[in-house]
Amino acid sequence: MIEESGKVVEVNEQGVWVETMRQSACASCAARNGCGQKLLVQAGQEKRFIFLVNNPTSLHVKADDSVLLGIEEGAFIKATVFMYLLPLIALFLGAVIGDFIWGDELVVIASAFISLIAGFVFVHFSSSAFFSSCQYQPTLIKVI
Repeated sequence: MIEESGKVVEVNEQGVWVETMRQSACASCAARNGCGQKLLVQAGQEKRFIFLVNNPTSLHVKADDSVLLGIEEGAFIKATVFMYLLPLIALFLGAVIGDFIWGDELVVIASAFISLIAGFVFVHFSSSAFFSSCQYQPTLIKVI
């Protein structure tokens, strides 16, 4: 289970709205002063995310409660493969098919690019059906 702490922002008829903050490991790293990664992390530091979470055990929470959220690793890996690997596979298949049918380098590049875009479009339009299952959404584990 991948876990993250958050703070309850609102509880309403839709459910529990929780705010989390993006955290970085740079503060605990020994090379934090000489690393270029720190600059990239600082640009996105302190970003707040507010989203609706599942509360399957009907925990009683109120605004400003600290909570622990979780999502199963298997669901996270499936979602990652679906969102990132599927368009990449489409890219390679488009290149192979373009090379097999036409053989011209410019056409191969174009067919690979078109296949990549088609993969992204497929992921975009099918993701709502794929991720509507509760297993792909964060779940309220406990009140801290």
